[in-house]
Amino acid sequence: MLIILKFLLLFLFFYSKPIAASDECISEKNLKIGIMNNDYIDYRYYLYYELGNYAQENSINFELNIVDKNVDDFDIIFGEYNDLKNFSTTEILLPDKIKKFYEDNGLDIKNNILPLDLDTLIILSNESYSLKNLEELSNFYSPIKYTFAMSFNNNDELSKLIQLSSHQDTLKLESHTIESTLSLYNKIYNNSNKNILDANYDELYNSFESKENLFTLFSDGVMLYKNLENSYFNLFPQNKFIWNENLGVFSEISNSIPYSYYGFSAYINNTNQIGLICHFTKDEVRKNTFKNFNLQISPFSMSELRNFENLPIGYEKIIELKNKYIIEIDQNLSSQINLVRDIIYEKQNYRDLIKSDIYLNY
Repeated sequence: MLIILKFLLLFLFFYSKPIAASDECISEKNLKIGIMNNDYIDYRYYLYYELGNYAQENSINFELNIVDKNVDDFDIIFGEYNDLKNFSTTEILLPDKIKKFYEDNGLDIKNNILPLDLDTLIILSNESYSLKNLEELSNFYSPIKYTFAMSFNNNDELSKLIQLSSHQDTLKLESHTIESTLSLYNKIYNNSNKNILDANYDELYNSFESKENLFTLFSDGVMLYKNLENSYFNLFPQNKFIWNENLGVFSEISNSIPYSYYGFSAYINNTNQIGLICHFTKDEVRKNTFKNFNLQISPFSMSELRNFENLPIGYEKIIELKNKYIIEIDQNLSSQINLVRDIIYEKQNYRDLIKSDIYLNY
């Protein structure tokens, strides 16, 4: 009887422990945080600010360092989702508070990469324009301003644009849709602001504030920064036509789709420090992030904006749909992004790249 009782106690101890842990936002005294190097957006001052608040509230110490082939040295690593997913992932048991945060925003998160940002690409203007498609943007021209501004040499940004504007999951150079899309980007590039091809985010934002361009590329989170005023936005326009392989003609796309990508995220190495993520998902922290940090960190759904007033007209519709169209950057596109850029820059002849004898069937 005594042996059975001991076995029962051991069983309850081991099998109840993960369930109990799921209710806790655990914090240990020494917290080691890593950040992925990022030449486009510098998240460090934001992390120092929130880590300082968290450390003070919980009487802990923290270190923040750049990750350099030393992933295992850190409890949590922050960076862009597309970079973090190169690390090994595993399913983890999340605290109830974090699970509720993602469930309230319509997301099912189970592995150890926790997104804190869901980006939908938009363009801002200082004048009121209504752009229906990519063809319209490519035909815009101003004699006194640049038509368009983005960091064309940012691989992730360019990859996202090609993917969402062509409605293509993967890059196939033989595709008529891809050829059409890159042709339009060539026209857009010819009228773009060449002074900021290598710009980081701050330089791009300064270009927008200086009113150098008719349209400037951003992620939708910029709309919430200090209630951005006297500006107008459009969902980034998409290709009006895609190639219909069955009919052998281009079919017209009637409605734009707010495709979204996970951006700023956290990679969890040590679940005993998961309390930090509980902090980052607090309502007041999220609101402060959107409103007072110009980092383009974007909300997941309207659940996060219920206390915001005077949202830009039309923005609520995008927020309501964005978490239903989450996609990942195509790795095939990422591996060929330099070639794609050369096509846009007219350094490479598109026809020379087509190796297939059945090109007309695509």
